[in-house]
Amino acid sequence: MTSHTNRLGRHLAAALTAAVASQAASAEIIYSSVNWVVPNNIDGLYINVQTQATGSAGSAVAGWDLNPYSATALNWFNATGTGMMRYPGVTTGSAGNLPVGTVVDATRSFGSGAVTVGAAAGNWQLNSANYFGFRFVAADGLTHYGWGKFQIGSSISGADRKITEIAYENVAGVGIAVGDQGGPPPAYDPCAAGNPTVGIGSVNLGINQTAPDLVVNGMNITRANYYKFTASVSGDWTFSTCASGQATRMALLGDCIAGAAVLASNDDSCGSSSSLTASLSAGGVYYLVVGGEGPELASPINVVSVGPAIPVCVNAGAASYGDNVMNTSLGNGAQVVASTADGVGSATINQSLWFSFTPSATGQFAFKTCGSNGDTMLAIGTACPTVGTKFATIAYNDDAPNCASGATGAGSLASFINATNNGATGTYAGFPLTQNLVAGQTYYICVGAFSTTAPVQGLLNIVGPEGVACPADLDGDGTVTGADLGLLLGNWGGSGVGDLDGDGTVSGSDLGLLLGAWGACP
Repeated sequence: MTSHTNRLGRHLAAALTAAVASQAASAEIIYSSVNWVVPNNIDGLYINVQTQATGSAGSAVAGWDLNPYSATALNWFNATGTGMMRYPGVTTGSAGNLPVGTVVDATRSFGSGAVTVGAAAGNWQLNSANYFGFRFVAADGLTHYGWGKFQIGSSISGADRKITEIAYENVAGVGIAVGDQGGPPPAYDPCAAGNPTVGIGSVNLGINQTAPDLVVNGMNITRANYYKFTASVSGDWTFSTCASGQATRMALLGDCIAGAAVLASNDDSCGSSSSLTASLSAGGVYYLVVGGEGPELASPINVVSVGPAIPVCVNAGAASYGDNVMNTSLGNGAQVVASTADGVGSATINQSLWFSFTPSATGQFAFKTCGSNGDTMLAIGTACPTVGTKFATIAYNDDAPNCASGATGAGSLASFINATNNGATGTYAGFPLTQNLVAGQTYYICVGAFSTTAPVQGLLNIVGPEGVACPADLDGDGTVTGADLGLLLGNWGGSGVGDLDGDGTVSGSDLGLLLGAWGACP
């Protein structure tokens, strides 16, 4: 990527004796040479104009502005306040193919939808470069104007369509001429507020090719780009370029200035790509430095960040058999959970509460919030989700029949999870707990409200087979020792004594449970 900033127009503005409202003042043009392929599918490409972040889902690109997409055409979908400039004089339809020099500003007409391919003025051309104009709401909350160059092959819906240039006027409300790149690029500023930032999960980040090299722990990072990251919770955070397939080098710094503390660095941890892990503090501001091993990296670069498991789940109170008091006014905000067995579907549990539960016997279990005073939601999984990610569930339910909430007029809005989810069907049924829970294994329960504001009080009831408090203590002496191991090994391959997981056979999984419980019983 090449970034240009031209401030000349600002300095000369006072000398202008006349101006037209639609004139492109070029006060501060930010120009980039990019290589953004637009997939020919229903999702296409989401683009944040300022940060240069791109992704295949809006949720993966914070503050996205533009979304070209479609498998059968070229459609433009836009964020609120954003729009594609129509060809001058046209007041309906989508982005026009604009002549170089056309001014994009507030006097123009903007829309969205599919472009038109044809020979008429403003129509898009195949096997050619097409220029488009747009407006968008920048980080300052104001409207800015920009242009882009879009290369298309022999089909409007082909796999060879991509954006190769993009530019915008950094001063709100000032127009920009299509093709205007501004002046020479300024020196790279690693602390610039406009630099792309790292979020949670997978995101594509623009590479500024004017950035200088950086030597960290004797390792030279070519074209070292700085990406600001703010840790939302304390714990170990991992950053990786492994999915990019590019030969990268990385470092995590405590600041963006020379001599900043190096918290971690890496080269070639996953092939020629990089990954590093560091313990960060909640609210701390850090800088992830990404560059090459020699040759310049192609822009954008894919960076994946993974945080620690969410503390409210890790530190969840232990639920017991029977009734457990729940009050979502004490909850921890929204949690996205998998709402379908394949993990693709999602639901949001508001005012989420977390419980851990360790069954003392293996078998079928039921979890329910029947009788609560509001609309509840309920999910169960085997591991706490990491910060900002979906809770991987083994069962989920929103509303279940014959489990009515105590709320007036709420109907059957309480939640019930068992082998059939109490017969729940339809949109809010979720998927049932068809597997046995295993004695000694810890499960995590997320329960909360459908409402974002109205708290729910009631009981989380757990019913299932109860075994001895220490099932691995086969001889009942209060301690798991070699004597218990001998009993298990003596019945290897059989059933009964030593079958701790209840699968009908004494095997390696039972041995693992016994060794995991080694020592005095709780």
